[in-house]
Amino acid sequence: MLVPRCATLAAAAAAAAAVLLSGALAGAEQVVFSAAAGPADRCPADVESCGRTAVDACCSPLNGLLVLAQQWDPRWGPADAFTMHGLWPDTCDGKQLPDAGCDRTRAYANITGILAAAPDPRVLRDMTAFWPSNKGDNDWFWTHEWVKHGTCVSTLHPRCYAPGAYAPHREVADYFAAALALRAKYDVFAALNASGIVPTAPESGRRPKNTYSLAQFKRAIFDAWGVEPNVKCRGSRLQEVWLWFKVRGRDSYYPVQPWGSDSCRRISYQRKIRPTA
Repeated sequence: MLVPRCATLAAAAAAAAAVLLSGALAGAEQVVFSAAAGPADRCPADVESCGRTAVDACCSPLNGLLVLAQQWDPRWGPADAFTMHGLWPDTCDGKQLPDAGCDRTRAYANITGILAAAPDPRVLRDMTAFWPSNKGDNDWFWTHEWVKHGTCVSTLHPRCYAPGAYAPHREVADYFAAALALRAKYDVFAALNASGIVPTAPESGRRPKNTYSLAQFKRAIFDAWGVEPNVKCRGSRLQEVWLWFKVRGRDSYYPVQPWGSDSCRRISYQRKIRPTA
């Protein structure tokens, strides 16, 4: 069990554990919603996802254990930032949801067009900067993330919005805005940098020499937020850092200890070759 470097840092991590995000997060066709679903003032503010108290699926995410997956690809994104893979709701016992998502009626295509038409232009701007596809097709990637994951966040179902507040596809922009807000708050690059873990010079070959240990990565994240991550690699090359969350109320996310596994021992964390910013 890790212990933070100092009590001040631990207290700061605890105080920052919950982040209130604008907009509520997507729903599932198998969820039963009550007639009272909608305005937030009808929901208990202190209910926690995956708790023992039964609440309406508009008031607390039905799939209340979520992964914020940030990826490190030297070919994409700003030099000083991890980019997004996704915000993934899981069942409360850590099981993944169906590949086809949770609501066929909201399996929207053309997510780029939906975000371009959203009231806040910053969502599409930040998606382009921090959520690029490493295959070069942003719209396919974003559509996949929405259909498979966004439709499974029950508090973003259209029925969960206050009367007059919902407009077609609003939940799409709200889902991606919430994920981007979490990425900004839980900035993995900054957390690693604060512990002296910085990208190294690019190396060729299958066995890079300049590496960090898994324990160093876990310690850095723990010192920042009081929880450990899961760290994913291909060989020794860093691919992703996962943070796990539960939700207090409808949309106040707080980090929890990981439910997944690591796939790294020594970690090659190399500078980006062609940073976009």
